[in-house]
Amino acid sequence: MRCEFASSMLTKCVKYPLFTAVDPGGRFNCRLAHTGRWPGEYLGDQMRSGVVTSMLPVFALGSLFTATALKAEDAAPTNGVPEESIAKDWNDPMRAALAKQGVLYGLGYIGEYWNVARGGNSQGSNYDGLVSAFTDIDLDKVMGWKGGAIHASAYYVHGVGPATERIGNIFPPSNIEGTERLRLFELWFEQSMLNDKMKVRIGSLAADSEFFISDTAGLFLNSTFGWSAATANNMAAGGPGYPLASLGVRVQYQPTDDLTILAAVFNGSPADPFASNPQADNPHGVSFRLEDSPLLMVEAQYKYNLGLPGTFKFGGWKQFNHYAPEFLNPDELDTSSGVYGIIDQQIWKGSGDEAVHAFVRLGGSPDKQNLINTYVDTGVVFTGFVPGRKDDSFGAAFAYGHVSDKQQQAQIDAGQTVISDYESVIELNYAAKIRPGFTIAPDFQYIWNPGGRVPSESDPTKPEKDAAVFGVRTTLNY
Repeated sequence: MRCEFASSMLTKCVKYPLFTAVDPGGRFNCRLAHTGRWPGEYLGDQMRSGVVTSMLPVFALGSLFTATALKAEDAAPTNGVPEESIAKDWNDPMRAALAKQGVLYGLGYIGEYWNVARGGNSQGSNYDGLVSAFTDIDLDKVMGWKGGAIHASAYYVHGVGPATERIGNIFPPSNIEGTERLRLFELWFEQSMLNDKMKVRIGSLAADSEFFISDTAGLFLNSTFGWSAATANNMAAGGPGYPLASLGVRVQYQPTDDLTILAAVFNGSPADPFASNPQADNPHGVSFRLEDSPLLMVEAQYKYNLGLPGTFKFGGWKQFNHYAPEFLNPDELDTSSGVYGIIDQQIWKGSGDEAVHAFVRLGGSPDKQNLINTYVDTGVVFTGFVPGRKDDSFGAAFAYGHVSDKQQQAQIDAGQTVISDYESVIELNYAAKIRPGFTIAPDFQYIWNPGGRVPSESDPTKPEKDAAVFGVRTTLNY
């Protein structure tokens, strides 16, 4: 299930429309951004902010929305309501009038309850949530600028998730978990050209809505099935993905309906690459850094049909910097890089709405420069199998990340008794579409070697215990 922000911050789920969710990362590809540290280590003490400063993203969005709406001219009528919205069947004259003038907007809320039933550093319950908003502006309708568009999104995270408080693992169970803040996320201008075959985007961009994303994996809540642990842990400050975007330029070229080529250059770090907590360093998403060495990402996507449709993606990234993990001497490191491949495949189609889709992702990075040198995830999703609930889906997924041999050797040299190895997770999820724009998703995850096998807080001579986590997510989109 590929989730994009191209025309709105509402997730567009190609295969499973019930998963539509307002998510400022393409699919809430969340991880606790860090440099050389495991997630959850520094988030607990960064939960307050000044009122005036925290309102900056709202003022920016409001000004942008108001100014362009006043300039808008009449255009073809539309109700301006996303397909997956609780307002789909409502009569909303104001929204329709704005859409006619070229201005769309959306609001959403995700709420989650989690219970760490066993393992981790502690057991108990957590509640976290995310309020999000977006606006999309068609510059052709606004001022006659052919092919021009503006997009802006912002969100507010509240509560503390299970990875931060109880597990501290590399694969956080929730893909919306983050530091409590009001934050501007994406803010970009896009120009289409060559009869829409090429689109150039510039501004504050999130890579996790377009790069290294599996369409099918969008069902699952663990953050690694979106912006994978391989990129979140290896790129400076977690890379340009939720909860932090980076200034950059992205070019998309689609010479045929089946082939798409993406290339992007980002500022190399969305926050100070040496900050202990990048989210606290860029608390409201308005740092707009340009001083870091660049991050280059490229990806080719090819759609095929061998009796059943599928998509193959191959890509890579290169970071031109000296932001070495803690266990390395920065003088040893010139650049960092990674390559990956993705297959999304429909493997069965029934006579009605029943369908089965599978995915697999593989990623690798040089051992001497990265915390995660080998990564793989895979899963299967069933849709339309529950009688009377053709839009419901359920599935299972598994992910594995191997900790760098360099990290392991550094721990041995330091005399640690618990040596890191790998982390893996299995997730079972059921997403029930109650009505358009409203879903409920119970979830179970079992995590082996939380943190990649780290010392337990209660007994540092022993590794942290494997964790069993139960949860339920409610999503509302307007």
